[in-house]
Amino acid sequence: MYIYGRNPVIEALKAGKNIAKVFIRFGTHGGGVQQVKRLARDAGVPVTQMDKQKFDRLGNTKDAQGIVALVEEFTPLSLDELIAYTREQDPPFFLAVDSVTDPRNLGAILRSAECAGVHGVVLPQRDSSPITDTVVKTSAGAASHLRIARVGNLHQALEQMKDAGIWVAGLDADGDTDMLALDGFRPICLVVGSEGKGLRPVIRKSCEMLVRIPMWGKVDSLNASVAAALVLYEVRRKRM
Repeated sequence: MYIYGRNPVIEALKAGKNIAKVFIRFGTHGGGVQQVKRLARDAGVPVTQMDKQKFDRLGNTKDAQGIVALVEEFTPLSLDELIAYTREQDPPFFLAVDSVTDPRNLGAILRSAECAGVHGVVLPQRDSSPITDTVVKTSAGAASHLRIARVGNLHQALEQMKDAGIWVAGLDADGDTDMLALDGFRPICLVVGSEGKGLRPVIRKSCEMLVRIPMWGKVDSLNASVAAALVLYEVRRKRM
């Protein structure tokens, strides 16, 4: 898989991803380029400079800012590995994503999740965007730092999380609990659904609580990535 753009490549290098090679287009300069070269040198990753014609053959280089990295395919964790991860003095804090198929939406959600300090993300294997170069680019490299589990059945995964003592709360416009009343201190997995359709019925039934975001304007909904960001940060705010 290729990663395109200065920040995504920098974050992948910082995260210690298995990068085979970094490609830089001739004539590309700036502090970001020097940082990529330094990080690549420290990690023992070869850097190759290419003319524009060869560089453009690497794929979707329109927004690459003159830098592309060839990395190993994304390798997810198991759900058990994800649940086992904890942070001292920070109760388990996870995000599950239901049926978000647009890679840009998924990338934006992952960016918010990483910035909010979630311990890991659960993605279904079907009806969900894979971790592509577009996801990594849109996440501004955040996908490289997150622990991500792929599961065959999201409903069963949520049930396993509940068995492990993790509270499952879904985001729903008709939820019975206001976001501002959410208990942010207990172990929690927030679940965000797809654009338009929201959570699937079977996933909604798995949730122990449905959380709504208060609205004061005439528009009565937010896109999935914005909704996820708001509730993720409300949990993090209450833990500060």
